[in-house]
Amino acid sequence: MAGQSTPSPAVARPFYCWPIMRNPDPTPAPSRAPEKARPEDGLFLALPEANHFQPTPLTGGPWDPKFQHGGPVSGLLAHAIDREPAPVPMRIVRLTVEMFRGVPLTPLRVETRLVRGGKRIQSVEATLYDGATPVARATALRMRRSAADADQASDLPLDPGLGRPPEKVPSILESRRFAEGTILMPGFIRAVDIVTDPPTRAGDPGNAWTRLLCRVVEGEEPSPTVPLATLVDFASGTGSALDYSRYTSINPDLSIHVLREPRTAWIGLRGYTGFSDDGVGQSQASVYDEAGLVARVQASLLLERRG
Repeated sequence: MAGQSTPSPAVARPFYCWPIMRNPDPTPAPSRAPEKARPEDGLFLALPEANHFQPTPLTGGPWDPKFQHGGPVSGLLAHAIDREPAPVPMRIVRLTVEMFRGVPLTPLRVETRLVRGGKRIQSVEATLYDGATPVARATALRMRRSAADADQASDLPLDPGLGRPPEKVPSILESRRFAEGTILMPGFIRAVDIVTDPPTRAGDPGNAWTRLLCRVVEGEEPSPTVPLATLVDFASGTGSALDYSRYTSINPDLSIHVLREPRTAWIGLRGYTGFSDDGVGQSQASVYDEAGLVARVQASLLLERRG
């Protein structure tokens, strides 16, 4: 905007904001570090049976090697909702994801149902199953697309405190903890580029820029909202100043209100996190692409002290 000073770019630091896991493999980390995902790769493979998917190692999370990161789970549910037939062109404007338990890296089934039909507004639900057990669910509000009032579109620029995406992405292996081989690298970290400027004090904002390097489902081109849903799970830790060697902070839900679809691959998060005195917390973040505001996201947090 005219008259504004150019914001300083966010400090580019390798990002890992979830609880630390000790790696039992004594092999030095760089020698066993897998390559980054390729554009043709997918977080999931579609199986021959309809609505069944095989998670790839790129979905792995930080809690337990057997379970997925929350980002791929959100992305797969958004993908299923996006594929639900609509009578007119529609898009997701609100997506709420609840994760009931750890989501395994085994074949999964997604069931979708139309909760409320209509040509202007719809409510759609998608449930993810491990066998007969529901492990996650998403509910979405979809609205019709119309260019009739395009002249009313808002121009909401980047927050000056967020800065811009980095020109060069540092290797996650530059992090001392990974280089020492003491932390199990989540498989999902291979599927993204991510750099951050975390807060040093509780209540201060934190920043992150991230982009998805592959598709959510291999061989299928997603709408821009699907990778957005996959990446904004990082909001749960972006604004947190917790010492993750002493605490865990699980987010069992995520709620995204999408103003517009992203136009660039890079997604920026400027977030805040706070905790109450009974061990419950909340993260909230404004979400940007390189052109301006895209969405807002909130997540509930369960704070626990390590053993």
